[in-house]
Amino acid sequence: MKKLLAVEQNNITRLAKPSGITLEAHVSNVMTEAKKVEQIHPFIFRKYQDRIEKSLSARLEKAIEYHDLGKKHPKWQTACRKDYEAFKAWQKKNGGTFKDYEKANKEEAGKNLRKTGVRHELYSLKEIIHTSPPLALNAAIAAHHSKLSKRAAKRWEEEKLHSLWKKFKIESASVWEQFSFPLALKKQYEVAGPRSLLQFTDRRASAIEANDYVPELNNFQYKFPHESKRGVQQLIEKHWQDDILLVRAPTGAGKTDASLLWAQLQMENNKADRLIIAMPTRFTSNALSISVAESLSETGLYHSSAWFNKFQEKVKNKEIDYSKAKKEHEFARLLQTPITVCTIDHLLTALTLVREDHHQISFNLANACLVIDEADFYDDFTQANILVLLEALKEWKVPVLMMSASLPERVLNDYQKIGYTVESIIEDSSDSERERFEIESIQEYETVDMLKPLLEDCIEAGAAIIYVNTVDRALMFYDYFKDRDIKAVVYHSRFTEPDKQKKEELLINMLGKDAWKKEKANGIAILTQIGEMSINISANIMVSELCPIDRLTQRAGRLCRFDKEKIGQLHVIIPFKDDAVYPAPYGEFDKKDKIWIPLDAFNKTIEILELKKYSSKLLVNLINKIYSESQNYSPKAIDNSGKLKDSFRNNWLINPMQKMQQDDTDSNMWKSRNIPPQDTVFVKKPESPYFKNYLEFQSWKLGCSLEVPVYLIERYKKKTILDMMPIYIGEDKENIRIIRNGFYDFHVGVSLPSKEQFC
Repeated sequence: MKKLLAVEQNNITRLAKPSGITLEAHVSNVMTEAKKVEQIHPFIFRKYQDRIEKSLSARLEKAIEYHDLGKKHPKWQTACRKDYEAFKAWQKKNGGTFKDYEKANKEEAGKNLRKTGVRHELYSLKEIIHTSPPLALNAAIAAHHSKLSKRAAKRWEEEKLHSLWKKFKIESASVWEQFSFPLALKKQYEVAGPRSLLQFTDRRASAIEANDYVPELNNFQYKFPHESKRGVQQLIEKHWQDDILLVRAPTGAGKTDASLLWAQLQMENNKADRLIIAMPTRFTSNALSISVAESLSETGLYHSSAWFNKFQEKVKNKEIDYSKAKKEHEFARLLQTPITVCTIDHLLTALTLVREDHHQISFNLANACLVIDEADFYDDFTQANILVLLEALKEWKVPVLMMSASLPERVLNDYQKIGYTVESIIEDSSDSERERFEIESIQEYETVDMLKPLLEDCIEAGAAIIYVNTVDRALMFYDYFKDRDIKAVVYHSRFTEPDKQKKEELLINMLGKDAWKKEKANGIAILTQIGEMSINISANIMVSELCPIDRLTQRAGRLCRFDKEKIGQLHVIIPFKDDAVYPAPYGEFDKKDKIWIPLDAFNKTIEILELKKYSSKLLVNLINKIYSESQNYSPKAIDNSGKLKDSFRNNWLINPMQKMQQDDTDSNMWKSRNIPPQDTVFVKKPESPYFKNYLEFQSWKLGCSLEVPVYLIERYKKKTILDMMPIYIGEDKENIRIIRNGFYDFHVGVSLPSKEQFC
């Protein structure tokens, strides 16, 4: 609750802000928010006590008591009072709040404070240095305005706090010198508790004082919605106590409810405080968040385009206030929601600890239970990163549930090596013997015309799904059907967010559950990897380019999805280019010899597939056969995952010089995925080249931009379909690339003058 503002006649009252809130009131407000956090999330405090044997509540209270002591500095108080008096004078003439004053007088509001050069958090440390406070308390105060950073090193020297800065550096280096990842994890968790909670409660209190919206603090709540539990859900109840639970279940087995049931058991038994569901891509996380939100309203969604998917249209249609949406989005980014659906990249990036808020994200992760839904096991680069994440989760005692229809047995060896006592994969075999589809043909092709008889069968069937591995091939198939005036929808990753949403609606209307139920399913869906797990559609006939067996299993899960009485028809086509197998993206391009080298999983899948009927059990056998050997991680994957550990050890206490944007998933040394460099192009010009801030620019960007490989941008330049345009974000100037009118459309994405398309 807001406290009384300072009255002008009481000149000895210390202020906390130019709005007039007193220092005493602000500290009290922050303490109130801390008590709310402890009341609603007691697990966080119990776990900290159990692991560190120190009271997080006591440390947080001290941090709150001391964090703004530096504001008592006479110079700071004099400047703050001048700013307050300027506000009161304006208010007398104009009325309104301090926020109104800031909007109307950007340069005047807080002008005197900006000129003082007094960093109050550093002066706060000066006030308590004689008491020899613990590292966690010093770190919390120093970091609450992001000054525990190498970028702020000069300020520590200027404020004559070099001795304390030196202690921070020595403490930081001592962990690095021991080269112990577990030690860094333990030390970071201890410091991150008061560090992240001070920032969280301080910002909430400040928002409340300014009459801004703050999201509610809520607990996870879930009630199983069905009368009886299915196979995978029964298995969850039996094995929920495992530190890491590996579950293999076919598509349509009820895995979403199983994961929610598992999370409920973790929280009822004091093993976690919230649920995080990590998906392999942002497209799959979109679909799952919608599915979960149907029964649970408190579901956060976070990834690079989550703002658009969840809030953009609502803000535009005035269904939700922009500032409220922004706060809700931030809540999900920090993993503060009772359930957060995000990408695995978001969690991995937080382990770099490059940004100050990575400490808050990682601390919230340490108090959660985590579901990893469908990881790509053919990709050793991503798997090596996931092993680092699992090692951190093991140290933090975070329960993990890994669920997949295509979970190979060989993962057991990897997880045992990092210390998990996991002996087997729990499998839902209740429907594993049923024959789900038949591979009716396997053939090579280089041009679409070579598949004419097969594609004519798709047309005759009236409804079909075609999976291809690259965008250029998808467009080749689209052109084939378009030339024959056949209804077809092509869906790949290089559409704008509004167009992706429209594409998904089109596909569901064409081939979704209701369409089949009403016997109105029709049309050809042409999909790349974006459609492997994210869209709930089905067909009786499918054509799929060859891909690793775990990906093929996911694709085949869309055959006869809504009718268990039918057996789907699958036709596997092997892509060729220049008379050689073309495995992209399931391989690497040798620049020296100018040839594609397929992944082992791709080659082994070619060898093992047969013309016959397949059940879930048979597919699992194939997966285990193809992934039978222990994972041999490439030097590139090993080096990269090692850099993730190095980044955590380096940055566990002090933030680095490097800067990282909120949605970045790579640091200057480490990558979340082994993909070519990407950059942004825009499909239209902004109405104005001037944006007030980064958030306003980001809001516009998400509605009209594409992320494409840098090598493609170079080809777009050669085809002269790109223009450069200067824009201004605040005071910063940037140049953006805009695709000229006529070269991007809803049906195909980017089209080139010669109709040339590139993978």
